[in-house]
This record gives sequence, C-alpha cells and structure tokens, in this order.
Amino acid sequence: MVDVVELIKSRRTVKQFLPKFVDWDKISKVVDAGRHAPSSGNIQNWKFIVILEPEIKQKVAQASFEQYDISIAGALIVVVSEPEKVERYYGLRGERLYSIQNCAAAIENMLIAAQSLGLSTCWVGGFNEDELKSALSIPEEVRPQAIIALGYAKETPGKPPKYPLESLVYFNRWRNR
Repeated sequence: MVDVVELIKSRRTVKQFLPKFVDWDKISKVVDAGRHAPSSGNIQNWKFIVILEPEIKQKVAQASFEQYDISIAGALIVVVSEPEKVERYYGLRGERLYSIQNCAAAIENMLIAAQSLGLSTCWVGGFNEDELKSALSIPEEVRPQAIIALGYAKETPGKPPKYPLESLVYFNRWRNR
C-alpha cells in the first residue's frame, strides 16, 4: 500500500519533460482520479480536454504565454469549468468560487494520481484564456481553469522550502497558538 502522505510530499512541479510517449492507460487513470474529486453539491462541473497532438500542444503552449516546454510533455490536460452549473444551485458564490474550488480539487487528485503512476506534472495557471479557448474550440460559457502537463521528467527538482507547521496553524481563533 502506498503511503499517500509520502506521495504528496514527494510530488514536484516539473518544468521540463522527456519527449516520451505516455500510454492511454496511465492518462485515463489520471483523468479518472480527477473525476472522483469532491465537488460542491456533487455537481461535478468539470470537463477534461486531453491533448496528445503535437500541433495542438504547441497552440496550448503559445496560449500559455509561450511556455513551450510543456509541449514536450506526453499529454496536456486542460481542466475546464462549467460555472453556470454551479451558479444554478449556489448563485454568484457558486459561479465565482465553488466552480473554481471544484476544479482545483480535481486537479490535485490528478497530480497525486500521476505521481503514484511514476509520471510527473506541472500545474499551469498562466495562460491567455481567450487564446486557449479559441485553440481548443471551448464555448464562451465554459472557463479554462488550468493546464496539466503530464509526462516523464527530464529531471526532478529538489524539495522546495516549506513553512514550519507551527507557523501555519492556529487553534480556535486567529493567531491563537
């Protein structure tokens, strides 16, 4: 059995990938992990666009403020939100917050699943939304939330510094230690 906490602690953001094929079995397991994330009211307002074609990966990299290193990854997964689905039940807060939180939960599940399968990832949040929507024929009412570059790391970065736990946790009220 894999120790999930150790898996989470060992995950790294990889910026450079090997030009190596990732088989569909692994990609589908990663996407399925996203599908199993929690969502407000179990609305599941996400969709996943899996990009394998090199020309389309180049367009996505271009829309990502020219982050061309991600186009080398075996696959790109664009996670999009259907905010209107959440707004119907939760109003403006659902549209502006819950729809994003739901997708973030799906993304984190996918990053951890990829790590468990020996794959590396990069969560890309920097992109021109209109350019990305145009490149992937995403309708106006659907909002891209992130791009996950998925593949095999060229090199794995070291552990980044983290704040000590005792500086992040309060008990019962703000700043109470």
